[in-house]
Parts: sequence; structure tokens; C-alpha cells
Amino acid sequence: MSNTSTIHVPLEPTVRKRFVAQAKQLGFDSAQAYLRVLIKATVDGRRIDLNVDDWGQPSDEAAIYLNKAAENARKGIGLSGPFNSVEDFMKDL
Repeated sequence: MSNTSTIHVPLEPTVRKRFVAQAKQLGFDSAQAYLRVLIKATVDGRRIDLNVDDWGQPSDEAAIYLNKAAENARKGIGLSGPFNSVEDFMKDL
């Protein structure tokens, strides 16, 4: 990102700490990355629903796939590892 600008947002330390924790919980590597996604979505007119507690129901096709994958995992099908070294992991690839 060679052509960027910076926004500084003063926050209370406890608010910042909670925001960083939420960003990590959502899978962002930083609060800055979380803010970048939110800002871009806002200026593009998109709404991002980050309610992490409500994933909804999978489609029928997704449910079939997930159930099959779970059954295969229980049977040990399609699993690999554990690996004791990078070399062992690379051999398995």
C-alpha cells in the first residue's frame, strides 16, 4: 500500500484492549486489519455482520458434506500426522 493515509483514533486503554481482543477472536492479526475491513466495507456501502455467536444453519449440501467429513474423521479416513519434524510433514505432502 504505497499510497495510503493514516487515521489516529484516541481510545481509552481498556477500550483498545477489548477491541484488540475482539479482532483476534474474529481471526484478524491486528486491530488495524479489523478497522481496515470495517472502513472499506463502510465506504463501499456494504454491511458486515460480525455476530460471532449466530452462524445460522448450513445449507443441505453443506450439512451433507460436513457430516461426511465428520464420519470420515471418526474412521480415520483422510487424516495425516502428527508430524515430529518439518521434513516428515513435507514427505506427507
